[in-house]
Amino acid sequence: MKDQGMKSIQKNNFSETFHLFFQHDRVSKQVISDNLGHSLPTITSNLKKLLDRNLIIKDGEFTTQKTGRPAQAYELNNNAFISLGMAIFGDYVLIVALNARGELFAECRSDIVFKNIDNYYYKISQVIKSFITRKNINEDCITGLGIGIQGLVSQNQKKVIYSQILPMQGVTTDVLQQYLSFPVSFLHDADAVALAEERISTHHEDAIYLSIGPHLGTAMMVDGKIYNGSRGRSGTMEHITIAMSDKRLCYCGRYNCIETYIAINALISDDKETLSQFFNLVDQGDAPTLQRWHQYLDDVSEAIMNLHMFVDSPIVLAGELSMYLKAHDIDYLENRISKISVFPKENSYLSIGNAHNHPVAVGAALPLIKKFIKNI
Repeated sequence: MKDQGMKSIQKNNFSETFHLFFQHDRVSKQVISDNLGHSLPTITSNLKKLLDRNLIIKDGEFTTQKTGRPAQAYELNNNAFISLGMAIFGDYVLIVALNARGELFAECRSDIVFKNIDNYYYKISQVIKSFITRKNINEDCITGLGIGIQGLVSQNQKKVIYSQILPMQGVTTDVLQQYLSFPVSFLHDADAVALAEERISTHHEDAIYLSIGPHLGTAMMVDGKIYNGSRGRSGTMEHITIAMSDKRLCYCGRYNCIETYIAINALISDDKETLSQFFNLVDQGDAPTLQRWHQYLDDVSEAIMNLHMFVDSPIVLAGELSMYLKAHDIDYLENRISKISVFPKENSYLSIGNAHNHPVAVGAALPLIKKFIKNI
């Protein structure tokens, strides 16, 4: 029993030492001692283990005004482990690679039309393998592949349990796992966007994330984690219905889901029009376009008011639309919400998302990094 207890302490000390490298750019033995209180022999032993496993590297010496030998500096080996992320859409897939700090260093888009057949998944596997080769990624360093999909997934992230936008319901990770040597997992695309946003947030507080793209995805972050509930359905607020004067059919089969008012498809209905073109007209003050924009914002205000009464947390407007939103748009929303809200005017709880660089693929890869670090 004493031996087991000692091994547990040693493992914990080793893990604490490794985790410290994510809080500092460069670390010395003194930094470890000051932060963790470990003895010099323990520090020396753990640093040697980390060096042997190539998790850290030496990085010169710390300059000091004191006499004596400068302290050796160590830093995280950013290439020690790599996580892959993928986003599957109707007409293309996007792959990204993140280093040990969760930084994106490689990406690839491949135009492949979705078909729920074996050959489609085989093609994707070949794209992944080609990506790994072309980007000179050591396959032995890959922690896994996270795939953001437009649907709900099982708790073990191995099966799609609900999917209407792309017919993937019932699909398991085996369709790709059979071709790849590293673990594959699924993640709801809205959850992935929330994780990408939370990573770059300076607040790290409970929040509702509205991922506004061609379709709407919603996610809830509680205590730094995605809240999915017991069956993985919590947070899918895009299918809450609201009472409006018109009647809009949602892809789920119900009418007047929030999805039908907030998704970009509710704003841009003409296949020939792009968001960029739309907002160019808004910036030019085009009257018909401004009328459409303000009507859309009025509908968004109605939806946000309902969501905020349901969950009293900050709301982040993320996804594709966030790249075009401006501060005065938030002011418009807040003024409109204050007029229709049943509560007195509140402090601002709306913000614009900042994860604009492939948030679904990046967010799908982030949990793999966290899991690897946690298990060290």
